[in-house]
This record gives sequence, C-alpha cells and structure tokens, in this order.
Amino acid sequence: MLMFWVPPFFAVVPEALAAPYAAGIGASSAALGLLMCALPVGTIAGELFAGSFLSAATRSRIMLPLAVAGVLPYLLYASEPGVALAVGVLLLAGTTGAYTLGLDARFVAAVPEEQRGRTMTLMTAGMMTVQGIGMAGAGAAAEFAPVHTVVAGAGVLGTLCLLAAAAEPRATEKRDGADRHVTSR
Repeated sequence: MLMFWVPPFFAVVPEALAAPYAAGIGASSAALGLLMCALPVGTIAGELFAGSFLSAATRSRIMLPLAVAGVLPYLLYASEPGVALAVGVLLLAGTTGAYTLGLDARFVAAVPEEQRGRTMTLMTAGMMTVQGIGMAGAGAAAEFAPVHTVVAGAGVLGTLCLLAAAAEPRATEKRDGADRHVTSR
C-alpha cells in the first residue's frame, strides 16, 4: 500500500502550488492552465506508452525505478524555471506515473479475489487522503518558504521517502523468491 500512497503525497505539490507559482513568475492565466494540466497529460502519455508498448514483465520490472524517479524532476524547480521548463518538468514527472501499471498487476496478484473490493476501497481512500494532506502540507510550507523551494524540497524529500518505501517491496521480492526456490524442491 505504501507504493500507492507515498508517490501521490509528493506528486501533488506542484499542482497545489501552481497558482502562486504562476503569479510569482508573472505568468498568465493560460500559463497557469498549462502548469496544472502538464502532470496529468504526462501521466496519460506514460501510461499509454507503457500499456501499449511494454510487456507486463517489463512494466513490473520498471515499477519501482519509475516510482522512485517520479518526483526527482521537481529538483529543477530550485532554479525557479519559467513556464516552458516547468511544463516540461511536470510532463516528465507525469510520465513516471506508468509505475502504477506494474503496481496494479502486483496488487491483483497479491490480494485474494474475495478481498479485492474492500482492499481497493482502502487503497483508493488512502490515496485520496494523502493527496489532500500533500496539498495542505505544500500550502503550509509555502507560507514559510518560496514556492519554487517548496516544490524542489518535495523532490528531495519525496525521492528519499520513495527510496525507503521501495526498499520494502524489494526485500519482500528477495524473501519470496527465496521461499519459492526453497519450497519448489
């Protein structure tokens, strides 16, 4: 569940702060619209590409690296980029949302069919909750630090948290792989 919840917590930061960021750099309302849609457009593009051109095994293999790299592009906000670069950063970050395809497959494989509905409800409710908390936290942080610094900070802190969260599935894979190997003899 952590990999469903931790990435969205940090991913929403630029969207939560898009209006004050645009105002701070003197961007137009149209530019604000571009900033707000870039991340979802990148996510759609990444998921369409991965779903259409990558095998299920490849999607599973790249799941953790994509999830961990998801907020890394936010570091470029440290330079207080203009609209074009900020949109590019958000498009790039959005493409890493393709990690969810591999994660969804693992979810379905791990949860017994009779528990999937309840577990899916918990997962979705948790995801929406952490997105709201992430937005509120970003707004609170922007009261004390410049918006571009808050977004870049989300890139740093998010990457560190995602590295820690990704360590658990890797440890489980090694343990389960070892268990399968031992029990298959």
